[in-house]
Order: sequence, then structure tokens, then C-alpha cells
Amino acid sequence: MKKIMRRVLGGALSLVMMVGLLTGCSGGTQDPIQEVMGYEGSTVLFTVDGNDVTAADYFFWMAQNADYVASYFTGMGLDMDWTNTLGGSQDMDSYVKDSSMDTAVLYSIVKAKAAEYGYELSKEDEEAYETDLANAKEELGGEEEYEDFLLSMCITDEGMREMSTVGVLYNQMKDGLFREGGEFAATQEDLAAYAQENDLLCAKHILLMTQDMTTGEALSEADAAAKKAQAEDILAQLQAITDPAELEKKFDELMNEYSEDTGLSAYPNGYVFTAGEMVAEFEEATRALEFGGVSGIVESSYGYHIILRLDPAESEEVQTQWQATEMDALVQQWTEEAVIETTETYDGLTTAEFYANLTAYRETILPAEEAEDAAATEESAEESTEEAAE
Repeated sequence: MKKIMRRVLGGALSLVMMVGLLTGCSGGTQDPIQEVMGYEGSTVLFTVDGNDVTAADYFFWMAQNADYVASYFTGMGLDMDWTNTLGGSQDMDSYVKDSSMDTAVLYSIVKAKAAEYGYELSKEDEEAYETDLANAKEELGGEEEYEDFLLSMCITDEGMREMSTVGVLYNQMKDGLFREGGEFAATQEDLAAYAQENDLLCAKHILLMTQDMTTGEALSEADAAAKKAQAEDILAQLQAITDPAELEKKFDELMNEYSEDTGLSAYPNGYVFTAGEMVAEFEEATRALEFGGVSGIVESSYGYHIILRLDPAESEEVQTQWQATEMDALVQQWTEEAVIETTETYDGLTTAEFYANLTAYRETILPAEEAEDAAATEESAEESTEEAAE
């Protein structure tokens, strides 16, 4: 696969969420693929482990990928040429066709595996997406604009609803299969090995700042000295405790009372980080501690820190990272083992023909300015998702 699974599912699901999700719509029964390609959306293009992938399952992805490439050429001031390799080994026609297959294969596999493991949408899932649907329609300008946009992307209400379930099922499997009690649940050894392999550190700290939190300017020497004296008093209270459980309990109490770290509310259970992500003094002091150990007073450009090092294998954040990594690997395995058989219809398909037909079709259902903006709208959604995923 050309993209990691989370990026593909995340990017696709973001676009799905923008244009409508999971609920029935009052739209018509027009088949955009019949209009664009001359055959029904139910036409099978290939199978994945014996499961049909139809034109309706595939052409949304080809529309999305072709729009992205066409927008790139336009942005670079180039005439659209699907035979252009842009200096690579594959021309754009094949690139779009193959990338669209990759995603359609992925969706087919996730859907099949979710059924195999017994995952399905909950009432809460559907209710959440009903809200997203209403918001999406409002952003697009209303029901008619929503329906036209779906048609312009070669997908129906039913197809969009079906597609939108896959990202939800993917997350359900990730959260279920790899959680405690799940088929692939992590052991403490798994999490410890993952943390070590990725050089993950975990720590809480009590920060007394020596710079003004509003202006960023350094405090006066007298004020800084007062902060250090306060840090020394806090440290003395911690050093008086010998029981590890009591020590962490007291640390949390003092951290919540005195720490001036603006990130405390977002990270009440501490920070998980790796080399170079924290100021050097903080990282070095953390590495010097054993799990459960408390540092002396550590001075950095922010102020005075007192650090409690934690075992990353016990961190919920590390558990979540491990789950995502393992789910990616499992889906990659499923994908590599999948048996894909194409039909003559798929073998004869070219991006150039499809996109020429799609462009002409869009001119019949969208005002001229909307037809020009359709690709830009889709591209903006994908770029926003990629930035969030990173």
C-alpha cells in the first residue's frame, strides 16, 4: 500500500464526513456511474478474497485522486497530461488507477474483517453522524447542493452511507481487538518493548515558571529566587516520602496545586515523548531517573522543574499508540495476503477516459463555477485531514 492505513482511512473518512454520513437521504436514485461510464454502479471491477468491489465502490476514489492530480497540474501551470510521470516511474493515469484500487481494496478488507470479528455500527454511531450530516448539508448550501456534490464525485447516498461505516468499523476493531481481553491484546512486555524500540519516555512535572506567562519576559531576580525557594520546599515534601504509591499521590497533589505548566489540564497523566521533543534539561533529567524516581530541581529556560519519571508501558497514550501501530500492521498483512482478481472492465479502464467523462458530466449537474470548484473542495478536505493526522 502506498499510504499507511490510518492516513488512507482518515483522509477518506474526513471527506465522507464533510459531504454526508450514515443516514438516509431523500435524494433520487440517479446512478452517476451509468451517466459517466455507460455501465451500472453494480458492475464488478475486481474481487478481493472473493468479495465483489463494484464500480460504485471504486469510482469515488478515482474521482478524488484524479481531482487531486488535476489540481496539482493546474497549480503548477501545466497542461493536464495523464501520460506524464512527473519524473517518477509511473504515469499519472496508472498512478490514479492503482491508488484508487489500493483504497477500494483496503475498504473491502476492513469491511469483511469487521463482519468476521462481529463488529457493527451502534445507535450512538448513527446518531453522531446524523449530526455531521446536517452540518455538512448546511455548509454545502442545502439538500440540493449536497446531492449534486455527491453525484459530482460519482457516488450515491447509499454508497456514501456504506463507505462511511468502514472508518467507524476500523476504529472499533482497533479499540476492541487490541484492548485487554481482545484477541490481540498487549502484554506489559509488548508495551515495554514498544516503548523501548521507539525510545519513549513518560514523566510528570511540577513547573514553577521564571518567565511571565503573558509576556514571556524573564522574572526579576527576586521573583525568580522566590520561585526557587518554593520549588525547594515542594521537593523537601516529596523527599520525605518513602512509599512509592504515597509518593506519586503526593506528587499529583502538589502538581495540581502549584504547577504553572499550561499543558497540565491537557496532560494530567504526564507527557509521553521521545528524543528532542522536550527541552534538553527536561529530557536529560528524565533519562537519569528510574521509574518512579523524583528529580532534584531542574532549571530550564521555562523555570524550575521537579520531575517524576513514569513507566511508559503503563501509559494510556502508549497503549493507544501501540494499538494504532499494531492495527496498521494487521491490516497491512491482510492486504498483502489478499487475493485480487480483476475483470475485463477494470483492465480496460483508463483515468484519462474516466476523468474526461466525469468533467463533462459535472458540467451538466453543477453551475460552471461549482464544477471548477469541486476538485478544490475535495483537495482542501484531504489536505486538512493529512495535516491533522500528522
